[in-house]
Amino acid sequence: MLFKKYQSSKRYKHIIAYYWTLKSSDGESSETKYRFVPDAYVDWVFHLGEPWQCDFPNVENNHKTGQSHVFGQIKQHLDLTLPRKGLDIFGVKFYPWSVSQIWNLDMHYVTDNCLDLNLLEIPQINTLHERIYNTISVKGKIEVIESFLNPYLNSIDNDRSVQQYLLSEENSNNVESKGIGKRRLQQRFKSEIGISPKLFLRTLRINAAIDHMVKRNDESLTQLALGFNYFDQTHFIKDFKYFTGMCPTSFLNAINPNGDILNLRIPS
Repeated sequence: MLFKKYQSSKRYKHIIAYYWTLKSSDGESSETKYRFVPDAYVDWVFHLGEPWQCDFPNVENNHKTGQSHVFGQIKQHLDLTLPRKGLDIFGVKFYPWSVSQIWNLDMHYVTDNCLDLNLLEIPQINTLHERIYNTISVKGKIEVIESFLNPYLNSIDNDRSVQQYLLSEENSNNVESKGIGKRRLQQRFKSEIGISPKLFLRTLRINAAIDHMVKRNDESLTQLALGFNYFDQTHFIKDFKYFTGMCPTSFLNAINPNGDILNLRIPS
């Protein structure tokens, strides 16, 4: 499995974290399960080859995905079944504060869901699909996406109350200082992000801890827990298992070194 990241143009850096591609590698001959750990972003996924299958904990959402879909926020880990061969994906990883304005959608409805893009009724989405599938190069696909998003640049750039909170290192007890009330912030998180501020901050924290743990695995779990403001090692491990479904040691042994779209391979 080959994973690559691509940067957005400067004008779109407040909307798009990065673009990504994922392809089957030579020699892969069987279906493989990978686990995706919540990362607090939202993705557009365009399957140019065989689609993967999303194995949500809620079996009603399990299905063979279509050629394009959106990942909203996921609250816990999610298993994906990759096809035996022919995997070829182009993805767009959006900052979470931008997509509700693009789609004019309550993001709560796409939480823990893998929703066909056609169901969102985005203007000219069919034209976007056709152009993505008919454009060969990644650079060309990026230009197609950014041309499509151009009308949204100013509106997203002008409303940053939630964005500034998301980028802040302060915790949810200090939301009043952001110029927006706590109750109103919670309402906006549900509609614009899809999950509560508390869960969002937990997601950010566990991802920061995972990144640190992977880069510096010489620290003890106690040091790691205290360094990321967990009460103790027990609370850290409990949160870690909630988001990844694995203990830290097992996670490190299974993690995918080729990228962060699919975090770890599930042993057969």
